[in-house]
Amino acid sequence: MKKITILLFLFSISSFSQITIEKPDSKKKTEQSLTVKFNKEIDLYEYRAAEQFLGLVGQELFFLPENSKYFRNKNQYENVSYLPKTKIKLGSKRYKENKLVSITERDKELIDYLKIQENYFIVDSINFFEGLAFRKRVNGTKFNQLQRDYPSVLSELSLNGSVDIFTHHKSSKEILIFSISTKSSAEKLIVVPYFTHLINKFSGKKITIIKINLKTYSDDEILQKYYSEELYNTINSIDSSKIFKVEKIAIKEPSSKYYEYYTPIFKLKSLKDSIIEIEYSRIKKDLMFWSDVKIKKDSLERVRIAKVKFEQEQQKLNKINKEKKRVERLARLIKKYGKEDGTIIANNKVRIGMTKEMCRDSWGKPNSINSTTSAYGTREQWVYVGGNYLYFENGILTTIQN
Repeated sequence: MKKITILLFLFSISSFSQITIEKPDSKKKTEQSLTVKFNKEIDLYEYRAAEQFLGLVGQELFFLPENSKYFRNKNQYENVSYLPKTKIKLGSKRYKENKLVSITERDKELIDYLKIQENYFIVDSINFFEGLAFRKRVNGTKFNQLQRDYPSVLSELSLNGSVDIFTHHKSSKEILIFSISTKSSAEKLIVVPYFTHLINKFSGKKITIIKINLKTYSDDEILQKYYSEELYNTINSIDSSKIFKVEKIAIKEPSSKYYEYYTPIFKLKSLKDSIIEIEYSRIKKDLMFWSDVKIKKDSLERVRIAKVKFEQEQQKLNKINKEKKRVERLARLIKKYGKEDGTIIANNKVRIGMTKEMCRDSWGKPNSINSTTSAYGTREQWVYVGGNYLYFENGILTTIQN
C-alpha cells in the first residue's frame, strides 16, 4: 500500500512538472486586425488607407479604355501583370506556368487573348509594398503607418508605397494583377459598385456645376505643366449659374487630349426657371463638362444682380451694427464720466485736464509710453501712430501734440 501511494505521488509531480507558464512579452507588439468595410461612395483613385483597398476583395473592377486623343506615348498596360495558370503559346511567344508577365503595348496577341480592355475583373486578394523601385512586402498596418509618417508632397497624385490588386477575368478566369501607386495607375480602373452608386445618386437629379479656378494654381509647377491655356478656357466657359438635369451617366471618351483614359461623365439637360439644387460632387478629380454646356448671358446677369443685392444688404447690416455699437458705447461712457466728458470721449476726442483712463477710453492704448520721474512728480509721454502725442503730469493730461 505504501509503495502504491509513493508511486502515485511521484507520478503527480512528474506530470505537473511538464506544465510551463509563459508570461507575455510586454515589448512584443501584437498585430491588430484591420476593420474592413467597403465604401461604394469613394473612387479608387482616392484610396489612401489599407482598409479601403482590402474592402475591394470580392468587388468588380472595370478596365477603362485608353483615350485615343492622348498622345504622350505612355503604356496603357504599365503596372498591369499577367499570371498564367498553365503554359500557353501565343504566336512566337511562350508563357510559363505561374511566372509573372509584365504586359506592354507590344504584346498584341496576349492583350487580345486576355481581353483586358472594356472588361470586368473580380478582386481576389490585396498585397501591400513599401517603396516603388525595390518593393518590400508589408502588412496593412505597416502600410498605413507609411502613409502617416512619410506624407508625400504629391499626396493627391501618389501613395507612399504600392498596392497589388490580384484579380481574375470575369469570363475567362485568367489572373491579372493591377499595381496601384499613382493617380494615373488608379484611373485605369473604376469600381463597378461605385459607378452604380453614382447612377443611383444622380440620375434624374438637378445639379449646379462648381468650377475650379485653375489660375489659383499658377505657382504650382506641376499643375502649370499639366493644364494648358486651351484647357483653362474650356473649363472657364462653363456657366456655373445654370441648373441642369442629369439625364444619363456613362463611360465615354473625353473630348480632350489631357485625359489618359475613358472616364465616367454626366450627360446634362439645361433647365429653365428651376429653383431646385443639390450638391454637385465630381466623379473624377479633373472631370469637367466639355460639350454639354453653353453660356447663357441672361443667367450670368441674374447672378451679377443677386451678388450686388447681397453686397448692398451686407453693407446695410454692417451700418446698423456699427450704429448700435456706437450708441451702446456712448451710453456706457456717459454713465461712467457724465454727459459732457462721456460725449467727448465717445467721439474719440481728448482735452486738457482728462485722466489717463479717460484718454485711454478715447484714443485707445498707446503704442509706447516714455516716463520721467523728478522731484516735481512723474511726467509721461504717450506715443500714438501718425505722430500724435499726449503728455501727462502726475496722471493729468497737460499737453496734446498732433
